[in-house]
Amino acid sequence: MVETLDEVTSAVAALRAQVERLEHRIAELEAHPRSAPHDRSTADDVDSLRVPALPQGGLALAGRSLLVLAGAYLIRALTDAAALPAPAGVALGLAYAAFWQLLADRDAREGRRASAALHAIAASAIAFPLIWETTVRFGMLGSRTAGAAVFGFALVGLAVSWRHGLSASAWLTTLGACAAVLAVLVSRHEPVTALLTLLAIAAALEWLAFHDAWLGLRWCVAAALDGVAVLLVAISARPEPPASYAGLDGSEAAAALLALPALYVTSVAARTLRRGCPVKLFEVVQGTLAAALGFAGAARVLAAHGRASDLPALIAMALGALCYAVAFAHAERRPGQGRNFYFYSTAGGLLMLGGTLELGLRTGLTLVWTGLGLTAVGLGRRFGRTTLRAHGAIYLLAAAFGAGLTSAGVRALAGLPPRELPALAWAVAVGAALAWGVLAGERAAAKPAGARLPRLLLALVAVLSLAEAARGALAATLGPRLALDAGAEAVARSAVLVALVLGLAWLARGQPELVWLVYALVAAGAVKLLLHDVRAGRPATLVASLGLYGSLLILLPRLAKPRERSG
Repeated sequence: MVETLDEVTSAVAALRAQVERLEHRIAELEAHPRSAPHDRSTADDVDSLRVPALPQGGLALAGRSLLVLAGAYLIRALTDAAALPAPAGVALGLAYAAFWQLLADRDAREGRRASAALHAIAASAIAFPLIWETTVRFGMLGSRTAGAAVFGFALVGLAVSWRHGLSASAWLTTLGACAAVLAVLVSRHEPVTALLTLLAIAAALEWLAFHDAWLGLRWCVAAALDGVAVLLVAISARPEPPASYAGLDGSEAAAALLALPALYVTSVAARTLRRGCPVKLFEVVQGTLAAALGFAGAARVLAAHGRASDLPALIAMALGALCYAVAFAHAERRPGQGRNFYFYSTAGGLLMLGGTLELGLRTGLTLVWTGLGLTAVGLGRRFGRTTLRAHGAIYLLAAAFGAGLTSAGVRALAGLPPRELPALAWAVAVGAALAWGVLAGERAAAKPAGARLPRLLLALVAVLSLAEAARGALAATLGPRLALDAGAEAVARSAVLVALVLGLAWLARGQPELVWLVYALVAAGAVKLLLHDVRAGRPATLVASLGLYGSLLILLPRLAKPRERSG
């Protein structure tokens, strides 16, 4: 009985302890309801009835942006209703746009980047249309003042975007500024002001590009800039510009055009020389267009206004010499600058050609190019520069074209009537022959593969010069007789052509690139034989022509065998 009582007492005690534990657990669950266990199926049913959460942040930002635009339209409505004077309404609108740009900077500084981007975009959407309307519709701002306002807002917007990395804001600010400038240009017809405003915006973007920020933005402004420059040249170079552009000043237009290459030359030099960055496609394309539009456009505008000046050409030549110096004294000596070296050396050559072309129309183009060619070839051999060799050959080829020597040589080989040549043409011929001799006389071990093209170009000029000289010699010695017998004249010219081919074939044994000229002259001889000799000759003269040409074809393979040259 005692044992039974003890068992009951123990069971009651155990039950009491269990009840106390349950009470304690219930108290914990009431204090922390999220941690309470639950049935999985019930939870799934409850989750399926939940309402999806709304994107409260995005909706709030969109609503705030709409309120910003509503405030701008409120100012516009008060101005239209004459509740605000027009000047006060415009000033208040611009101040309102600037205020939201400042708020964008504050939000970005505090980490609210989405809010900052929307505020900056809203500020641009208010400012640029307002400037256009104030200038075009109300006439309250002059074109220059409007340009300054557009640049000011663009500068502030780009500064805020750059400080906080707001890419969308930077793009829309740039596009909005360009659109505003072009819209004002269409209405007010002041391309100089538009060009200067775009140049200022482009300068800001080039500063950002120096810091590797948004390099793609430069294409947008450059496209607008080049379009305005083309318009300015087209209008200013006309003898009588349209009435809407009657007030255009030639000196201002030329100065604005010269500022175009100045900007991009400075930017390219800063990126490639100061920072050592490789030249980009943008610098190649826009640098070329800027130089062409700036220097050639300024020269055309000045000439059209009766103010012909050599200043653009002299600046281009000085810049070309500077590019050469940078290429050979800086870029070539630094590792990883191969692309920059070719860019600067090519730019130097093109600027020198373009500048001397402008000057050469009045000061002896042929001698200038001949001197440049001989100098470049000499320096190329002296310092082992293949680029200088190539540029020297191009200068001499350009001189031959300018003097009419190449066309005269082609006419002599084709049997066409001659044209009178200036005396300076023979100076080019002598210069080309000397330059070819300088390069051909290099030791075999010192001849790079890239030197073949310069030698080929120089040999072409020399061959055409010899053809014209031989034609002149024939005309001087046998002129009266050959004039009476077209067949005999054809034989004489065939003999000259055969002699040229044989001489080139002999030289080609040590200068392999001359084989191309040999092939070209053989083909030209075949065409001449069929079209000229057969038509103008008679059986007796055709025997001589065919015999000469047949002998040439037999001797040529043996004569043109390459020979070993000692180094």
